[in-house]
Amino acid sequence: MFIDLSCSYDSTTKNGTVTALVTSDSTSNISGNIYFAVVENNIPYSWGGLSTVEHVCRDMLPNGTGTAVTIPASDTIIREQPFTINTAWNENNIYIVVWVQNTSTRLIYQAALIRIQPKPDMEYSGLTYNEVSGNNDRVAEPGETIMMYVNAKNNGGGAYTGNATISTSDAYVTINSSTPQTTSINPGEVDTVLAVDCAISSSCPIDHIAEFPVAFGLPGDTSRVRLMITDNPGFEDDIESGQGGWTHSGSNDQWHISTYRSHSPSSAWYNGNDGSHMYPNYQVAQLITPYFVVTPDSGVSFWKYFAAEANWDYGYFELDNNCGWWRQIVSYTGSQTSWTQASTPLAEYAGQTIRLRFRFISDSSTGAEGWYVDDLRVPMVFGVEENQNAHVRPYSLVLAPNPFFGQTVIKYVVSSKQQKTGLPSLRIYDVTGRIVKSFSLPTTYSIVPSVVTWYGDDDAGNQLPAGTYFVEISGENGKCTEKALLLR
Repeated sequence: MFIDLSCSYDSTTKNGTVTALVTSDSTSNISGNIYFAVVENNIPYSWGGLSTVEHVCRDMLPNGTGTAVTIPASDTIIREQPFTINTAWNENNIYIVVWVQNTSTRLIYQAALIRIQPKPDMEYSGLTYNEVSGNNDRVAEPGETIMMYVNAKNNGGGAYTGNATISTSDAYVTINSSTPQTTSINPGEVDTVLAVDCAISSSCPIDHIAEFPVAFGLPGDTSRVRLMITDNPGFEDDIESGQGGWTHSGSNDQWHISTYRSHSPSSAWYNGNDGSHMYPNYQVAQLITPYFVVTPDSGVSFWKYFAAEANWDYGYFELDNNCGWWRQIVSYTGSQTSWTQASTPLAEYAGQTIRLRFRFISDSSTGAEGWYVDDLRVPMVFGVEENQNAHVRPYSLVLAPNPFFGQTVIKYVVSSKQQKTGLPSLRIYDVTGRIVKSFSLPTTYSIVPSVVTWYGDDDAGNQLPAGTYFVEISGENGKCTEKALLLR
């Protein structure tokens, strides 16, 4: 069942009408009662440690028993209900709540609400920034000045034309200027509300998170922007060095590091019991990465082993960029009982401070082994080794031609120190962090560059589409990565 609402209201007479379109998607008729309730939020009142009370029912229309309705199978009915708002109520905080309920079982088939006064409801959506002064790598670092553009979404019913403001009490950040962007943002739209010039102190610690409260000029509409200041963006963890900055919590939470299954050498995150190798019933458990900065032109990849009751128990992979809610990237159910790599682009979050969440939900019965997560990777800054002194670099890497059509020659040198600690690996990643090509390398090296040729193909010999790729040579003492641009 679906309920669509529309409302007309005259603020002078305090009278209005709400119209409900109730649509059934059932193959049989649905009978019950339809109810209309006038509800007020944000009422100033000191009670139970609160300064306001919410969801106060001011009136039931036409009365508390509702009106009998029958919605024919796969059909729609329309019901109109007039209402009057008491002058003692704040019309800006009034909603009409409508629901259809089975009068015998008390089951509520569906519900909806609508605000009687269309009003914008602003929420931080994300940011972009340019470096006014710095190394122009699109990452906010100590000693740099950036121009930050704050974006917001209008979740309300009226257009937003207000002037947003921003501030910070952070000791390492100074706002030089902030300019509201004079624009009208209609319901459901996202646009820039502020341009902020801010200077970062050269003494700012690496991985410091600065906070910027944002006020949209509307009662109750505030957000908080977080910006990590770092010279080490991206995030990689093979789960071989303990919990680190990861956190986990929830109802019947069983996330922990396990050695029962893993993609890389010995450890992986696991949601389940290491004795029975089953997850519990009634579980809502989450595993969250530390905050990190998304590198430009990158994505996230991880390896998973997943077994759950199909269509009843679910795993969700989600993202938080401080907008106030988690954005679902993908969901899983059923069994995928072999290690598979999942990946998704993160280009729209480049430069933003985010964290990732693995959330698992189970019902009251019939479990399975659960969810393993290993080798999560959001590519780090590429080509950072170029700024290091040659004598301390474990590798050097050169591509020519680059950009290229058809093929490019990859020349690399392995330092004498690295030769003593083990063989390196040479791989090519796409922008999501997925490995598309691996090379077999020789077992001996010299100061003369070794050479391999890449023909723009993957490990199966298929030609890859044009785009940005990352060539990485890595070993125990470090790695070197270069960007490659494949043309077609």
